[in-house]
Amino acid sequence: MTNTHPAQILSMAPEALRTIMEVLHAADYGVWMVGGAIRDGLLNSRPHDWDLATTATPEQVMGLFPRVVPVGLCHGTVRVHTQDLDVEVSSCPAGFPNEQGILADLGRRDFTINAMAIQYPSGNWLDPHGGARDLANRRLRAVGSASARFREDPLRTLRAARLMSTLGFHLTANSLAALREGASRLPTVAWERIRDEMLKLLVGRHVLKAFSLLRRAGMTQFVLPELLEGVRKKQNSYHHYDVYHHTLYTVHYSPDRVRVRLAALLHDIAKPRVRRRVKGIFRFYGHAKTGAELARSILTRWKMPLRLTQQICTLTANHMLMDTDRWSDAAIRRLIVRVGQDLMDDLLDLAEADHHAHGTDIDATAIKKLRQRIAQQLDQQPALHVTDLAINGKDVMRVLALQPGPQVGQVLKSVHRKVLQQPELNVHSTLLDLLHQHQF
Repeated sequence: MTNTHPAQILSMAPEALRTIMEVLHAADYGVWMVGGAIRDGLLNSRPHDWDLATTATPEQVMGLFPRVVPVGLCHGTVRVHTQDLDVEVSSCPAGFPNEQGILADLGRRDFTINAMAIQYPSGNWLDPHGGARDLANRRLRAVGSASARFREDPLRTLRAARLMSTLGFHLTANSLAALREGASRLPTVAWERIRDEMLKLLVGRHVLKAFSLLRRAGMTQFVLPELLEGVRKKQNSYHHYDVYHHTLYTVHYSPDRVRVRLAALLHDIAKPRVRRRVKGIFRFYGHAKTGAELARSILTRWKMPLRLTQQICTLTANHMLMDTDRWSDAAIRRLIVRVGQDLMDDLLDLAEADHHAHGTDIDATAIKKLRQRIAQQLDQQPALHVTDLAINGKDVMRVLALQPGPQVGQVLKSVHRKVLQQPELNVHSTLLDLLHQHQF
């Protein structure tokens, strides 16, 4: 932990947040900055999520601001929306005099490092549970009874793993012992909340440590049971690790971007289901295609946005980049079309991480050469889409005497496949000649 003073954290607050605090204060309500923003500020990390606690009721907060979403009224929480940011505002428990309300609020929070508060505008500092000390000792400790905190909200068990991943902290013994009991209640938690914690967990620097905790505490079987199918599933001579550990190392070696790490987590998810021993060697025929189908099922369960789901399925289906040194330029262009230019960096980063995670002496230069060849092809601006062709549907209808309909599109796709093979054909007169000669 750094020497950052709590008052400095208050000064870091964005203007929109300061406005919200000032409105509450001017209305004669107590208001405190709470939660992860204080934790991050004390760790000298720029806060991203800003939370407030107030003596105002949710109804009173909604009356003060024009755009408020009641995200958790049963817990006294609303989200105040501004043009620049959204701020969650929680009401302190009612019936407590003076500062007892904010102390009661901090007493019901998950971990001590999230149970600190700074009053606005005075800057008065509250740390009743020793959160700053736990930060200094890199320790995750539940507020009060760990079992009680996890029973109140079973998602907190997953949050423990997420904080371990992002901060690298260790759990205290009593918190660790309570995790398994709390994890058994994860099926009662909405998938959207589980998804959000998992995505934050995935991009942490200490993701291996976090997944170890997920498995030891019994959380993996509820969140991603398919991953456990790879435990002790041996592979072949190209792999030092079983499917499970290879997958986690691939995540670890991937850049800390959500899309590529999520693809790394799911790239071999179907291997245990397609594994066959052929002449004494384990084979995984079709695991990429089957994996894409299984990934879609998992991401649908996680309520993932459709666009991101499709991107992960595309990366999973195409991650087997084998013998690329022998690929023709046309094969390179077809890969770009199949995957999409926007996903190429993710695919190549995934492939490099996959190679590192084999744990054997595999030549990693092939992916670097492939990256260079892809860049060269893109520099030449090939016709990657039908709309890049030098002819269009009107040309097809005029030359072939066709009426508007699906046959026109089929002809254009056929011409496009030919142009991918031979880019020099993409000249208006040349393509018209091909249409006249029916060479498509």
